[in-house]
Amino acid sequence: MSVCGGIVYGKAIAIGQTTEENVFMDIDFEALTIVNAQRGDREAWRNLFEWHFEPVYRYCVRLACGRQDVAEEIAQQVFVTAGRRINKYRAKKGMFRSWLLGIAKNRFMKLASKERRRKRYEARVSTESSKGTKGGSEEVFVYEALAKLPGRYRRVLEAKYLQGLTVNEIAENQGSTAKATESLLSRAREKFGEVYKKMQERPV
Repeated sequence: MSVCGGIVYGKAIAIGQTTEENVFMDIDFEALTIVNAQRGDREAWRNLFEWHFEPVYRYCVRLACGRQDVAEEIAQQVFVTAGRRINKYRAKKGMFRSWLLGIAKNRFMKLASKERRRKRYEARVSTESSKGTKGGSEEVFVYEALAKLPGRYRRVLEAKYLQGLTVNEIAENQGSTAKATESLLSRAREKFGEVYKKMQERPV
C-alpha cells in the first residue's frame, strides 16, 4: 500500500558534544501538544489537526476505495470525534495517529452499514483480490503500520519516503546530523518491518 502525505514536525536539540559527533535529544513535541490539547489549548489542537489531517484523509480515501466525497466526510467526522474525546486518549495504549485511524475505520464501517454499502464494498474487494489486485489492502496496512510507530520513527520515514527528502535535508529540518539521521532511519525501517510483518500475520 503506498502511503500518501506526511508532515515532519518536531526537532532535535543538541545537548552536548563528544569528540566524534554531537549528541542529540529528540523532543517529542507531539506528546506535549497532546497534553496541552487535553487541557483545552486550542492552538495545540490546531497543530494536531494540521499535522495529522492529510495522512488521515488519505487513509480514508483508501478505505473508501477512492471515493473522495466519502473520505472527506469520514475525515471531518474523525477530527470532530477526536476533538470531543481528546481526554480519553491514552498514550500507553498506542500512538495518537493510530488512535485517529481507529476512529476513521469505525466511522467508515458505521457509514457503510448505514448506507448499505458494506456488501458492495466487500464484493469489490473480493473481485479485486481474485484478480490479484492487492494494492488497496496493502496501502491500508502501510498506513496502519506507520501509525503504530513512535513519532520520531514515523516522521523520519514519512520525510524520506513520502516527501522524498534527502538525508541531509531531513537532518537540517530536525537540527541533527546526517550520520545521526541515517542511524535513525535504519532503526525506523527495522521497526516498521517488525510492525508490518505482525500485521500481515494477524487473522483476517
